Amino acid sequence: MKKNRILVILLVLLVATSLFAEGQKEAESTKLWPKTQPVVYVGFGAGGGTDTAVRPVIAKMEEYLGETINVVNQEGAASAVAANTVMYSKKHDGYSMFATGSGPISGFRVMGTSDTYWADWASFHPYMGAAALVVAADSDIQTYADAVAYLNSGKQNMAISGFGVGPHVLFEAIREIAGIDAPNYMTAGSCRQAGINVIAGDAEIAMGTFSSLIDFIKAGQLRALAITDTNDYTDFGLNIPSITKVQENAENIPLLSETWPLLIPRDVPQNILDGLTEAFYWAVEQPEIVDYAREQGLVLAGYAGEDADRFLAIQEAGYAWTLHNVGSTVKSPAEFGIPKLADFDWDVAKQNIKK
Repeated sequence: MKKNRILVILLVLLVATSLFAEGQKEAESTKLWPKTQPVVYVGFGAGGGTDTAVRPVIAKMEEYLGETINVVNQEGAASAVAANTVMYSKKHDGYSMFATGSGPISGFRVMGTSDTYWADWASFHPYMGAAALVVAADSDIQTYADAVAYLNSGKQNMAISGFGVGPHVLFEAIREIAGIDAPNYMTAGSCRQAGINVIAGDAEIAMGTFSSLIDFIKAGQLRALAITDTNDYTDFGLNIPSITKVQENAENIPLLSETWPLLIPRDVPQNILDGLTEAFYWAVEQPEIVDYAREQGLVLAGYAGEDADRFLAIQEAGYAWTLHNVGSTVKSPAEFGIPKLADFDWDVAKQNIKK
């Protein structure tokens, strides 16, 4: 009898172990990333426009998927270092992703920082955001016209996050229209740090993403002289004029306002792309994300799939040629067949996507 009891116990344990193992296998098979946790490499510093834009959405995607997505900051070359890490140093197995601004990735090829560009990636764009021209609250520069005069006075001292990023290109487009002299750019590493440099008195004026500077503006530490939107910004008791109101012929400037996409190599397994797309569309509809966008002065975009591809192709046309026209490129957009905005044709551009 004792032997029989032992045999029964062993059999029960064997069955339980088998069922547990099967349960584990089944649980793993439903995960997008069964081997380990994936990593998103954010191409700019912590607290910057890209970092603050993507982290809330990634957190909601984690909630939907029931999995952890690690986020690390990897600065350098206007986010090209992070892009090169994911595209060229990591396996395209879906475990490595990248986050940047639509402006920086649009300048990689012409700036000579990376060979990768929009057609190599599947991308997810939660928000679209403007940039703002800011000064310290106690600055003698009171208006946009004062800023133009300052920048043409020979004391040109202007902070930006880096060359080729959205705010830099937006300002270069404004500068070309307004006939402003080339400033002495101070690169701060992130838009938030550019704002801090102005508050600290290290720079007199800065151009940065509105979302990363809005808390300083709300707190009265910075004063915004113009915003690259088609409308004035009037939320939270603020009154920031649209660039189209203070600068003649600036109607097309807001078209270059950027997004902050999460990107993954286009040739990762299809189940990864499908799972990320489903989680992304759910995330951008959640009240927390809608409220976050308003708090940060952002507009919900929700681009994925072909909408995202078309948007980035248009952005590259706008950014690459703007940078080239002001002499900030090392290669001509023509070398890569990048069309000017006036000649853009999506049916032609989408042929760049590798099937």
